[in-house]
Amino acid sequence: MENKILVLGLLILSVVLVLGCTGTQQTTTKEQSCTSSDGTVTTAMCCQSASDFPNNCLIGACGCSPDNSHSVKVCDCGEGRCFNGTRCQAVSAGAA
Repeated sequence: MENKILVLGLLILSVVLVLGCTGTQQTTTKEQSCTSSDGTVTTAMCCQSASDFPNNCLIGACGCSPDNSHSVKVCDCGEGRCFNGTRCQAVSAGAA
């Protein structure tokens, strides 16, 4: 009986570690994309449908009312630049 409990515990721990690492890797990749293109990782209130690191070169992801928003990680690229979901880029007339 003890062996079955130990095996079950190890199986659950393995699943938790695999799922946790998968989510962390995705976030780490977006964070690295932000910082490697001279951006700074911060947080902002964005629409409920937005996930971490939304494309802020387009209007909409972080334009909801406070009641319809939640805190997400965003990439602050500085004045005249925006994060397109992959890297910081200069804001162009077509991006706004």
